[in-house]
Amino acid sequence: MQSIRRRTRSSLSAAAYVATIAAATLFLPVALGTNTAFAKGKFLYIQSGNVAEGQNSIVAYERASGCELVPLAGSPFLTGGTGIDNKTNGKLGPNDNDTPIIRSADGRHLFAVNGHSNTIAVFDIAPGGTLCHVKGSPFPSMGIGPVSLAISNDVLLVANRNEDPFQREELRGAALANYASFKIQTDGRLVFASKVELADGQKPTQIFVSSRNSRLVFGNEFQVDVDFDGEGNVSQLFGTEPLVRGRLRTMLLNAAGVLTSCDTVALKETARPAPEVPSIPLGLWDHPSKNLLYVGFVTRNELGVYSYDDHGKLTFVSAVPSSGQDICWLRVNRDGTRLYAVNNLPRGDAQDMASTITVFDISNSSAEKPVEISRVQLPMPLGTFVNNRNMPQPNSAAFQLDIDPSGQFLCVLSQRIDQTDGNRSDQGNILHVLKIGASGTLTVVMSRHLGPDGVHSTARPQGIVTLDT
Repeated sequence: MQSIRRRTRSSLSAAAYVATIAAATLFLPVALGTNTAFAKGKFLYIQSGNVAEGQNSIVAYERASGCELVPLAGSPFLTGGTGIDNKTNGKLGPNDNDTPIIRSADGRHLFAVNGHSNTIAVFDIAPGGTLCHVKGSPFPSMGIGPVSLAISNDVLLVANRNEDPFQREELRGAALANYASFKIQTDGRLVFASKVELADGQKPTQIFVSSRNSRLVFGNEFQVDVDFDGEGNVSQLFGTEPLVRGRLRTMLLNAAGVLTSCDTVALKETARPAPEVPSIPLGLWDHPSKNLLYVGFVTRNELGVYSYDDHGKLTFVSAVPSSGQDICWLRVNRDGTRLYAVNNLPRGDAQDMASTITVFDISNSSAEKPVEISRVQLPMPLGTFVNNRNMPQPNSAAFQLDIDPSGQFLCVLSQRIDQTDGNRSDQGNILHVLKIGASGTLTVVMSRHLGPDGVHSTARPQGIVTLDT
């Protein structure tokens, strides 16, 4: 096992930041530079999430014919930071996020979070798909534990979750979770613009820009501070009292890149009588041609639908059941006819053995009340273990997903969840590729173990970006 050195990082002084960047250049595998040409080809990028000091990285592939993946020369590319170590035997929270890596619309730059280092790496994407840090990368995220990124024109948006078990002082009140904005310079450098702080302890998991209004930004907030198993040294009760809660937030972004919070809403309670655990959100995406926001109602196994106006007001429309367990991350196809949802856990009453992907019809009138049309189980759960909620859980469970630009393939990333010393297997971090059929249904065509590609078994890879040029 790789040795792990931990340091608490809050806001860096200018001198400390310069020193950090200077030190980072000692282990970056590529020189700093500015990309002057577009990448040529088809590529796929994932973040390793490596928890060894300074070893977080981007694993890069060329997507050859069909779904064949060929590692790029020089991969993995170090991000200049460290991933979050959620060594808590299944603790909910720190790894529950989406879009921790993202690319610019023109395909010139790739952005990635360093969750434990509190920084954002910015890469030029070279013509062959390889990555080269822009000058000054990585940049301070202006918060603790960055987990999610979004882009609106020339503005990068960051959700700083502040739920790193190894930054406990900040987590328990020394710092606040926030959403931050940065102006992206022409060479990719980031210049801080603003932040919206969450003073009540809520934890953002995702930041998302409306595909129909680039000035409208959504946030997904999800906090689970519950000692499920009665052993605080295992599940790590991060707050000072048990809390399970969540909400949605809308923010407006002005031309200067300044974020302003305009509305928050609790999820509609769809269960009667309401159980002890409230309805909370995990996973956001919107419809490309209608003012509709889709939300994973994770504790209800339902897909929620909200309408929104140009002032950021959200109105609940409907919630429909998912046949999977723990619906989380969502993607909508380019035509706005199908929605794909990751169900993180197997559903016992359906005799599932692994995570599943649900397909919903959202075409025409079904946009406001989606209809489930199929569900597929991912292969290779690699056995089970008992997590800190005293529940059996697959060692490999699905997290983020992405639809490739052609709309023909869905890529799903699974993490090695059991990080206890008793797990002797080094497998569990897996990239699955599924073929999207003419009706939108899915067929698994490839599953690739990520260890040989540079993803260490103690890491939890997060985020997928595909690029066609």
